[in-house]
Amino acid sequence: MANKNYAEVEILVNDSVSSRKVAFAKGINRDVNLANAKKIAADIKANGYRQAELIQVIPADEVIAAGDLSLVDINKDPIEDTEAFRYYLVLDGQHRIYAASLYNKENPGNKIQVPAVEVDLSNGETVSQYIAAINITKVIWNSSDYVRGAANVQSTDLLVHYKELIKSEDNPNGFPLSTLNLIFCLNAKALNKLDLSLLCEGKLEKGSKQKKKILPAYNLDRGNRFIEICKGKGFSQKDLAKRYLIQQFIDITTAESEERAFQIFDAVTENDRKAMYNEKKNLTEDLVRKQFEIILNRTAK
Repeated sequence: MANKNYAEVEILVNDSVSSRKVAFAKGINRDVNLANAKKIAADIKANGYRQAELIQVIPADEVIAAGDLSLVDINKDPIEDTEAFRYYLVLDGQHRIYAASLYNKENPGNKIQVPAVEVDLSNGETVSQYIAAINITKVIWNSSDYVRGAANVQSTDLLVHYKELIKSEDNPNGFPLSTLNLIFCLNAKALNKLDLSLLCEGKLEKGSKQKKKILPAYNLDRGNRFIEICKGKGFSQKDLAKRYLIQQFIDITTAESEERAFQIFDAVTENDRKAMYNEKKNLTEDLVRKQFEIILNRTAK
């Protein structure tokens, strides 16, 4: 949802006399679909705000005190720690918040407050874990949602890197999950949605009888080096997002060695690269495979 000048929304908890403004957790709250928010705003306009539709919140100053989150207001502007006591962090119900904001902007003389219930986190549970858990059960998550949720709960360097690179609404030119797995783990199935869901719940192991670590073996330096070489040779982000190039790297690594694979990719010329595209200028698997066979034969000792 693009950053706009949204009207402020007040949250009222348990029919309290005093209200607070809206806060969101930067990088953790799920993206809002504006079309859905507009539908809810239209319903509010036609029928009034349905008081039974309670959103879930937690006092923002409690979150700030824990020191593990950065908070922003409804327009994505940072909230100073000293101002946190004026806000509630929205854990669930952000579409209703933005719907109320749209309504309030159109009806400045008849603004509505959003009713809410204050959430008590389980013993040891973090805000990131709670948001991930309720989102998984309420909406169908795609791969980028799972990666973001897992990275927020388990901030390992692999998950944080996946969060930066994965294809999403904010990064439409990013990598599919399976391609990231190939680049950094040499295995397309290294991390799947079930694994990421468990990581969102704060778990690091899976299996009932024989426990197994969820996070796979990986090598960020190798993966980043592969990406850098390919881009240096003129391959686009779209080309890299396909499996064709990384699969050649893996095949050469398996047959010979990792350094031999890097040697082969270093040897790619501009003519080699051009030969990997069809008449429509699309990188194709067959042409990639054939050209790398040529390069292998050309560089053979």
